[in-house]
Amino acid sequence: MEVSMLGVLPMALKAAVELNVMDILAQHAGAEAEGDGYLSAAQIAAHLEGRTASVEEAASALDRILRVLASYGLLASTTKATGPKTSYGLPAATSRFLRSTSSTSIAPFVLLLQHPVFWQTYNKFHTAVLHGGDLFARVHGLKAFSLIQTDAAFNQLFHHAMLALSHLVMNDLLAIYHGFQAFRSIVDVGGGLGACLSLITSKYPHIKGTNFDLPHVVAGAPTYPGVEHVGGDMFEAIPKSEAIFMKHILHCWSDDNCVKILTNCLNSLPIYGKVIFVEAVLPKQVEQDSDARASYNMDLVMLAFPDGGKERTKEEFEALSLHAGFSNLQVVCSIHGLSVMEISKT
Repeated sequence: MEVSMLGVLPMALKAAVELNVMDILAQHAGAEAEGDGYLSAAQIAAHLEGRTASVEEAASALDRILRVLASYGLLASTTKATGPKTSYGLPAATSRFLRSTSSTSIAPFVLLLQHPVFWQTYNKFHTAVLHGGDLFARVHGLKAFSLIQTDAAFNQLFHHAMLALSHLVMNDLLAIYHGFQAFRSIVDVGGGLGACLSLITSKYPHIKGTNFDLPHVVAGAPTYPGVEHVGGDMFEAIPKSEAIFMKHILHCWSDDNCVKILTNCLNSLPIYGKVIFVEAVLPKQVEQDSDARASYNMDLVMLAFPDGGKERTKEEFEALSLHAGFSNLQVVCSIHGLSVMEISKT
């Protein structure tokens, strides 16, 4: 029975993020009532912006949402002998959903994956099985990246989500991966607004960074020390550098398109240059741990979004790399369910 209703959980989380519930708990739970880090639904409702319902009515609906989140451990809860029946607190892990902490929050990513654009596509998974082709284009009438380019609101949400994900991954990645320091120049292919590269060059100021993405993307990119924004098309040519970095790029594309991208990477590198890429790596057999489930879920997101995109096993990444002319794929380390991989030009 629970599995048949799992779609409710992400929408409850989306509602809590949109209502700033986590931020309210972080800001007010220590100062109100008993100062024990917990607030009742009514206390939270009193702080909701844009509320036209009474506190009592808002609290009644809110409590039902928060109860679901607490049952999955996304909120802490306590029941007191007197006063409100249940009060809610913020576990450390759930602080990732705070909207006020832009450098560590994944709230924009939650809002992106629960956006109607995605859910309308998820609702048609069965047609991908029956009819193949580009599921996103069949549902929305245009390809995913075309919609991002033409829909200003969705474009903003998409880039905010990618920025949030970049900060989450890169801050922790740079603490354990030290492969960037050997290079004097790095191109971030599909680097968006340049957030990843800015973190790399901040830690390694000797690196000349080139943030490479489509012209309309880099046109809105902020200025970062040591980073030059260059517009272009990775399917045509990639700026030359000693190393190339890609995060969550290959999973957006079909095998043939990945080989094209990697071949262009090969052509832009000197001998012994490297491509450093960050992707989920699917287990060889079905596993049930949280990292595996996250990669399987993201694989379905890829089915819903770009044409031909998918998550891959290590062996599949090796095959793509060899086809493009690289050798010796190495998985160097892992963080947040993602693997840092290196391939070399020899």
